[in-house]
Amino acid sequence: MRLQSTPLRATLSLLFITIIWGWTFSWMKTALNTADLLLGPAGEMTAQALFLTARFALAALVLPLLVPTGTFSNLAAGALWRDGIWLSLLLLAGFFLQLFGLAGVTPPVSAFLTSLYVVFTALLAPLIEKLLGPSGVRHRLTRGVSLGILLATFGATYIGGPPQISLGIHELLTILSAIAFALHILFTDRITRRQPPLVITEITFIGATAGSLGVLVIALAQPQAPTPHALLPLLRHPDFWQPLAYTSVLGSLLAITLMNLFQREMPPARAAVLYALEPVWAALIALATGLASADIWLLVGGTALLAGNLLAEFW
Repeated sequence: MRLQSTPLRATLSLLFITIIWGWTFSWMKTALNTADLLLGPAGEMTAQALFLTARFALAALVLPLLVPTGTFSNLAAGALWRDGIWLSLLLLAGFFLQLFGLAGVTPPVSAFLTSLYVVFTALLAPLIEKLLGPSGVRHRLTRGVSLGILLATFGATYIGGPPQISLGIHELLTILSAIAFALHILFTDRITRRQPPLVITEITFIGATAGSLGVLVIALAQPQAPTPHALLPLLRHPDFWQPLAYTSVLGSLLAITLMNLFQREMPPARAAVLYALEPVWAALIALATGLASADIWLLVGGTALLAGNLLAEFW
């Protein structure tokens, strides 16, 4: 029997995704800190690419084991690969641009600039619709969603304290990552309305694995990079592979599958406001695990994000 999704179920599913993504900050920090200890600063890019390659490869291998037989019977269709690869490229662009930008900005600045994807989603939606035609959902912004976008952006900006911004290359890279994430939200909406979401998810994982592997090869070719043999102790270290497994199975396999299944039940701008709750969970989890301490900005930012979501949902 096929279950019929509802807006409420979609909202709860995307809310659950933000909780998972909130955890991924702690998991990734643990894994990359371990990589820094074993490989040193020269191995930073290699470790990041290795983490993303393994993250998406594991998700691509596990998903076919969890879905009904025959789900991927049309996996060879060219249109499916075209759409799935687009999503994987946008996803990888967002991740890598954010990581490269983070090398030269503080976490609060990175959080603020990345949170601009909420605004970019609303701004780019009419442009994408004009260029590619209607997607099956109206992009008209209600007063509640418009105010929700402003509050969510403010909340994500200040939840880690006031950002000190000077516009340099790393800031520009982070802004580009926000644009990539916004485009990923918009194209997820369009593509999952016309293509089977589970098949698109699998192709996205395969494409993201291939793209990450390409970056890993480039990273290993750098003069100061660690050798492939030096990566084996890292892969065997529990403080690397355990967070990697959590991030892959929960942060990619479960979260992106739910995103592709349920985001299409609501307008992209509304989904972007809901996704902006991610830093709230990340901050709360960091507090619970001792990675951060509470201050007034957590209360201010969290309250603004919650208010933004309530306005977008009910006004």
